Amino acid sequence: MQRLKKLLPRSLYGRFLLIIVSSALVVQMVSIYVFYYTHLDVISKHMARSVVAEMVFVKKSVGKTGYEKLLRELSSDTGLNFSLEENRRLKRKKIADSAWQKNKLYQLINPLIDPYNRFKSELASHDLKPYEIYEHRDNDDLIIVKVQTKQGILSFDVPRKKITSSSSYVFTFWMILTVFITSLVSIMFFRNQIRFIRNLSEAAEKFGRGQDAPNLKPAGAEEIRSLTISFIKMKERVMRQIMQRTDMLSAVSHDLRTPLTRMKLQLAMMPDLTEKTELQNDISDMEKLVNEYLDFARADDKEKFHLVKIKKFLHEQFINYYAKMNRQIGDFIDLDDNKEILIKKLALKRALMNLIDNAFNYGKTVNLTATISDENLIITINDDGPGIPASERNNVFKPFYRIDNSRNLDKKPTSGGSGLGLAIALDAITSHGGHIKLSESPLGGLRVMIFIPV
Repeated sequence: MQRLKKLLPRSLYGRFLLIIVSSALVVQMVSIYVFYYTHLDVISKHMARSVVAEMVFVKKSVGKTGYEKLLRELSSDTGLNFSLEENRRLKRKKIADSAWQKNKLYQLINPLIDPYNRFKSELASHDLKPYEIYEHRDNDDLIIVKVQTKQGILSFDVPRKKITSSSSYVFTFWMILTVFITSLVSIMFFRNQIRFIRNLSEAAEKFGRGQDAPNLKPAGAEEIRSLTISFIKMKERVMRQIMQRTDMLSAVSHDLRTPLTRMKLQLAMMPDLTEKTELQNDISDMEKLVNEYLDFARADDKEKFHLVKIKKFLHEQFINYYAKMNRQIGDFIDLDDNKEILIKKLALKRALMNLIDNAFNYGKTVNLTATISDENLIITINDDGPGIPASERNNVFKPFYRIDNSRNLDKKPTSGGSGLGLAIALDAITSHGGHIKLSESPLGGLRVMIFIPV
């Protein structure tokens, strides 16, 4: 059963075509079989019996007194030409039937594929053995039947129309034409239904990537309309929840900034004391936390996709940028200079800066690798820091989650972090339709692999 499933087409359209074609073939085979045994076989039997009766009469008349004149008259009336090759024998020997010819299935389908099957049966049943049948070399409307007699070989020129019915060809033609037209109409109709499903699939794919999904109109069959309406409602609910979350986080962050600004102004007017410096550091840490909350809130903003030369983007925004800060990144970018892909520039920049900053916070050596493989842009960041245990690699993507070990992706030297670093990065990459994979780095620290479809 599993092997059969592997042979089936994977697409809905392919499976529909398989159903149409297989059903048409079954109907056609059954119709041909029924037509043959209820109509064509009866007609062929009577036609063959009539011709064979004439041949038997000729065979019995050969050698009798005055038979030549009688047979000429018979040939003129019936159109059955014949000749006698005296004192000759058929050279072809009888070949025994093979096991396949004795098979019941062969005996069942042979009448359908051999137009002379009934004629051969009548020849055998009327004591005209041995005989041989040939195609006429000069006239396609005739066949040659040679029958062995005591006087020699009796050769008959038999018109095809006297032993086969042309109605079988007409029936087969109209049946094939009908099946073809029916299948064509069905395929055209179903292609239209498939188009609605594909439009819905493309809209869902774009919406899942954070792109602007086209406004769909319910169309097609009732089930497809219902599915489209459900998708539209789901999209509206998700967008409403995103807007509510964004508005809430933005409002909270804005409300926190106001008292922080007042505190900074008050501290600026105070004399220089040790306590003042500590308070300023605390306020600075709180501002960083608020900024991270805002970044997380903006992660779902409708930033547009732009075609960007990705190699130039990575060099300018990261390699050169960190070099100016005296932080050298190992450059292993293997991309075509003119290769362009669709990205959200700010979202991708925010995600990579979060990851690279954390790599520098916990390691001394950081390498950046970029390649394109299997239609994905793969960006890899390796460092020689303490890494993350395998049991925690899925948890660190959760918002506000922090691990209690020597390495925390959101832990800064002066603060406990917000727990949003990887969540922000994951949101940004997911909005591109990609994903992030964490593993152990060859440098001994953490390896972060980013996959973005191109």
